[in-house]
Amino acid sequence: MTAQDHPVGEIIEATTELLEEDSISVAEVVEDLGHSSMAATLLLPAMAVVSPLSGVPLFSTVCGLLIFLIAGQMALGRDHLWLPDWLRRQRISSERARRVLGPMRRMARFLDRHTEARVKILLRQPFVTVPRILCALSGLAMPFLELVPFSSSTLGAVVSSLAVAMLTRDGLVMLVALALLAVASAGLPYLLL
Repeated sequence: MTAQDHPVGEIIEATTELLEEDSISVAEVVEDLGHSSMAATLLLPAMAVVSPLSGVPLFSTVCGLLIFLIAGQMALGRDHLWLPDWLRRQRISSERARRVLGPMRRMARFLDRHTEARVKILLRQPFVTVPRILCALSGLAMPFLELVPFSSSTLGAVVSSLAVAMLTRDGLVMLVALALLAVASAGLPYLLL
């Protein structure tokens, strides 16, 4: 899988190709996307949390834990992803995944058209460690947001944006994502009241 001209769209297409069986496991997706980059692997659960599936009980928790584990390992500088067996075995029906991937495909086309390598210094060491840590913390917060339906979608949007920034080397997208995180963090206490 190449991610040169349309990196976000390539991730969605690669995942769609896996949906020939009745269901798809986290392990199958990670193994397929893991060959391109860890940012690509991070993007999929983040985009899934933004979808209506985030209203399904425990879906945000599973995606949040996935995001935490992937981004945490990225922050530590690992180049090979490790996930616990119980998380790797989690499955989603192919039919449900197809319904989610439809809107994601449109979002991917938009992102691929509007992103490019800009302000690249923000995506070099030591700066790139900051969004990785923020993604990990956002993923860790998602299980606690299960009590407020769809509240994890805001953090999913932030993580998606940061993953797109890392994938496309677009520092401008990273700055927008950091601004979105600041706004979300300011509003989060009001959601929980």
